[in-house]
Amino acid sequence: MESPLQLLRELFPFGQTGAEQKSAAAVRGLLDTVTGLSPQETIAKLAGSVLPSINGQPNLHMRFKLLEDVRLEAEESLPVLEKLIAHAVLPLPLDAATSALHADNLLKGLAMAYAGIARSINKGHLNDGLSHLLHRSVQRAMAMIGRRQLLAYRAYAAPSTSSWQALHELYQMVRGQRSKPLNGETAPVEHEYLGALLFAYLEPTKLPRAELEIINTSTRQLAAYALIGEVTPEICNGKAADACFIVRPDEGNPGYPMMRLPSGTSIFGSLLIDCTQVIAAIDRNITRRPGKAIDPILEASPALLQALRLAISGKSARRFSRTRFRPRGDLVSGFGPVLSFLDGNTFSRRSVDSASRYDGRDYTSSEWAMVDESPDGFRLRFIKGEKRNLGAGDLVALQPRESSKIHVCLVRRISSSQIRLEVGLQLMSPQVSVVDIVADETPDQRAVFLHSLPAYGKYSGLITAPGAFQTGQKIMVKLPGRSLHRLIGTCMEANEGLEFFALDLLPD
Repeated sequence: MESPLQLLRELFPFGQTGAEQKSAAAVRGLLDTVTGLSPQETIAKLAGSVLPSINGQPNLHMRFKLLEDVRLEAEESLPVLEKLIAHAVLPLPLDAATSALHADNLLKGLAMAYAGIARSINKGHLNDGLSHLLHRSVQRAMAMIGRRQLLAYRAYAAPSTSSWQALHELYQMVRGQRSKPLNGETAPVEHEYLGALLFAYLEPTKLPRAELEIINTSTRQLAAYALIGEVTPEICNGKAADACFIVRPDEGNPGYPMMRLPSGTSIFGSLLIDCTQVIAAIDRNITRRPGKAIDPILEASPALLQALRLAISGKSARRFSRTRFRPRGDLVSGFGPVLSFLDGNTFSRRSVDSASRYDGRDYTSSEWAMVDESPDGFRLRFIKGEKRNLGAGDLVALQPRESSKIHVCLVRRISSSQIRLEVGLQLMSPQVSVVDIVADETPDQRAVFLHSLPAYGKYSGLITAPGAFQTGQKIMVKLPGRSLHRLIGTCMEANEGLEFFALDLLPD
């Protein structure tokens, strides 16, 4: 059994042994060999060769320093792969899938290595003497796990159960009397933990891929406003609170909104995440006046902030149950292709409709299985066809096989894995038309006119190209045989591919 003095010599960098110095030099030599490699090759070598050589370093301070060298080296290449994955079509092609695998392996390896240092300190019961190294290692491990989860979300994949289990374990490691009140070492750990939880509560698979970076940054800002504590009997006996989530540290998930917990579910031993002040911070940004100073200042658009508020409130549950069925359908995605599909091609698939076919089409369709449906939407599973850069909030047109009916929908959720790609669609209107929009001082624009919006109230709606119109603008909607005069109302949603407006009646 090792003596206490020997253990201290291994933990502290007083006089490193020749073996330790030789081990560190070998790692630095391996780091030099990645110079000039491509980003994918660099990440693969760091994960496959460099990290394993560090984990055998017995001196914990030296091991942490070497891990920091690897992390800094990885920062030269990781963003390149992350950008590639974020912009890749779905399902991921081989090159993007390979890049995602290498990046995930490195982030997982770094997280495990940092966590290994923390476990060694915790197991040795030397927390007080090495508390700074313990907390820095835990924070780094959490940051790597959070980045790994964001990598999965970039491809609309769900983070692994093990990543949540690791986060909960790391937080529990520093939680307790030493963590209350929070100090300069424990506060960053809790902030990292809450940031990962909040990002998951926003349900990233329902958000536009192009917005994930902004949303992740906003989440980190909002984490400072979330409160975490033990579940008390008073909470258990009281009514379920809005904007509160329950986390069970022994489970591999980020937790559940209290509002959705089945009646009678025991929550003793759980953690309570109170997001009331997070909602208040989002509200300050939604109602912010130009020039007014607020804290925090979030860079997200008002439409996106509204979506985040709904998710954090815990009220974004499905409104209808779904009926399972298995027909197939053709899907066209993107504002321009959907316009082309609707504009003279809606009867073009069946041979008997050849007289209605417009041969100058500029869209392509893919084949999907219609897994289930509800009164306001569908769940589809990809079968074959051209891969597209799908994102939450995108416009799609769905035509079931052997039917001339076209469903115009917005993508609300995407789930991607190695074996399947699924999307959840919201049906926008029972009747849609491709129309010309006439407005003063604006060139005529083609748009999708939604005759009614059952999910939003007694409105009609308009889906247009980004930047074509603005709230308060008077327009004329040219329908076959008649024209409607309307006022552009609230912008319900906006992204890089479209803008969705409610239309108001003009006063007489």
